[in-house]
Amino acid sequence: MARNSRQKLLEAAENLLIDRGVNSLTVRRIGERAELNAALITYHFGGIAELLRELSELNTAPMRHAWAKLAEPLPGDDRDLEILLRRWLDPLTYPAAFTQDGLALSVIDEIASHGAQEIRQELNDEMRSVAQRVAAAAAPLLPKLETRELMLRLRFIAGAALGPPPRERASMNMLSTASEKPVDALTRFAMAALTG
Repeated sequence: MARNSRQKLLEAAENLLIDRGVNSLTVRRIGERAELNAALITYHFGGIAELLRELSELNTAPMRHAWAKLAEPLPGDDRDLEILLRRWLDPLTYPAAFTQDGLALSVIDEIASHGAQEIRQELNDEMRSVAQRVAAAAAPLLPKLETRELMLRLRFIAGAALGPPPRERASMNMLSTASEKPVDALTRFAMAALTG
């Protein structure tokens, strides 16, 4: 029972966060959405900040695991940049931990933008570190781009993965079609942004 109610609260908080943003999260709203006694938030997490930390980790962990591939060697041919970009971009298209029609990146972005200072700093540091790893691996493949320009373009590409506000559920998969995955469209866009 304890695990089930904990998961229901996390799911309810994620749903609210995707629908209305971090600032809409209250103990009462989460409890109502989960159809549970709101006091269980304090019991399981101690408060909303700790619930957000766990929700952040649940959405970030699969990305972090996938980004371990960034350290793997590239084949050393004309596909290197595309392979590197796919390794970086594919995790940015992962679904949210509990809300399959939402993006994990959207959850992370909302917490990183509006959550408590400590968690915001941790998330921003982690995302910056990933971008720096991508830039370091991409720099030899894009010798005409200065480091600053490369980092700016990577930031622009990451913004494209997130999509424009407002980030409603219907727009979460705006890049996917019946014949193409979001990562395919993002990779094509990124290739053009970096080589054009």
